[in-house]
Amino acid sequence: MKKNIFAALLVALFMSSCTGDFLDKSPSDQVTTKEAITTLSDVKNAVNGLYSLMASIYYYDLSMFLYGDIKGDCMQPTSWSGGRQGYSFYFFDHTASVPNNGGLWGRPYYIVRNAFNVIKAIDDGKVNATQAELANYRGEALAAIALCYFDLTRLYGYPYAKDNGASPGVPLLDHAIGYGETSTRSSVAECYEYIINKLKEAIPLLSNSRNDGHLNSYAARALLARTYLYCGMNKEAFGTADMLINDLKSTGLYYLVDNAHYADMYAWGNKFGAEALFQVSNTPTSNPGRDGLSFMLHWWGYAAVVLTDDFAQKLKSDPADVRNQLVATYQDGGDHQYYNLLLKYPGENGYNSPSFDNNYTVIRLSEVYLIAAEAGLKAGGELRQPALDYLNDIVRRANPDASVSDAEFTLDRVLDERAKELVGEGHRYFDLLRNGKKIVRRGGKHLPNAPEEIDWNYYKCVLPISRDEFTFNPDMEQNEGYTKE
Repeated sequence: MKKNIFAALLVALFMSSCTGDFLDKSPSDQVTTKEAITTLSDVKNAVNGLYSLMASIYYYDLSMFLYGDIKGDCMQPTSWSGGRQGYSFYFFDHTASVPNNGGLWGRPYYIVRNAFNVIKAIDDGKVNATQAELANYRGEALAAIALCYFDLTRLYGYPYAKDNGASPGVPLLDHAIGYGETSTRSSVAECYEYIINKLKEAIPLLSNSRNDGHLNSYAARALLARTYLYCGMNKEAFGTADMLINDLKSTGLYYLVDNAHYADMYAWGNKFGAEALFQVSNTPTSNPGRDGLSFMLHWWGYAAVVLTDDFAQKLKSDPADVRNQLVATYQDGGDHQYYNLLLKYPGENGYNSPSFDNNYTVIRLSEVYLIAAEAGLKAGGELRQPALDYLNDIVRRANPDASVSDAEFTLDRVLDERAKELVGEGHRYFDLLRNGKKIVRRGGKHLPNAPEEIDWNYYKCVLPISRDEFTFNPDMEQNEGYTKE
């Protein structure tokens, strides 16, 4: 394992000490040691602490969503937002000395460390509770590890399809790291295999009930389907998504929101809604304040990130598409130009004022339908028609009079629907990159001197390993094109 990882984590933890309580359950966002976990209450607090660490601007309260959207072609920073995190993401301003990754290395690894300490305490019999009482907590810790490694792999490793996962991924840990430990990077293929195995281990342990703000079995199954899709296991991705959708149709525990209630799904007061398989939670007493995603996107907040003109026009080309209700146009008093705003993160009074305590959806049921559509299309054969049906479930929900014919059922059409449905939820950049598509950003209000065309051959399409890592482990491999300084 790695002393160098641990050094980077110390910096990340220091930056995150203001995270606060999670759902008023008083977890700690400090490093959880296995020696501190001896009771069922300790386990509960330690697991809550994993989600508290996720609810940070260095991960799912800002960075992960901005990274996945602003580096694509649907969202961009405004000209006055220089110095904000989205600005550096948009310009691919990444070097080993100033990686500008928003804590996207240290934060996930800290969660992994704490999760392994929970698992170690349980497995060593240190907790005074039955295995049945501890099973779900162990499952949550495993699922959290899988989620963190999924993000680390797609941030620091090239897309699987580029070279069948042969390029370097990230160091894989099997326990809570300590001082003096070193390790090398595993391949992208090995990372995805690791993630899949962790999820398969977690799912039988996890609750089949709603557990808002926590990873349950349905969220883990959705993440498994997403992982299969990312590493080209399309039959497995379709089968996992298809079974999950049908199981949820039977239970009614989560369901696809209909056209009439679509915009309501994003209302400030509609936290943990019908499609929210996993949301990172914020509360009035524990939230990112002005540094969170909602304030960053809100016109009366920083207005630092807007929809690109091309994407807004694409959405508006079908006036009957219900998703147009989530777009508003504002005129800036300085340059007098009009900007299109995404309304997925409103305040308590709608979009009249920003909020600090929005929840952020990491895994949503609509995405599962779109995973089934893309995976079934790629697998072909008997899966093509049910995949098209799943795509049309999303298309017709947006506009009941619209549909996609078999002749129109292409990868570009699926990716187009993913963009319309999932914009602002951190997917677009990864969707284009993992499919070998070129990202084109020019014209409209795109900012000058930023990369205009990006694909997986551009070395900055992945983040560099920070130079701090090489201080302790000089043999660590850097991503191609970057230096170690």
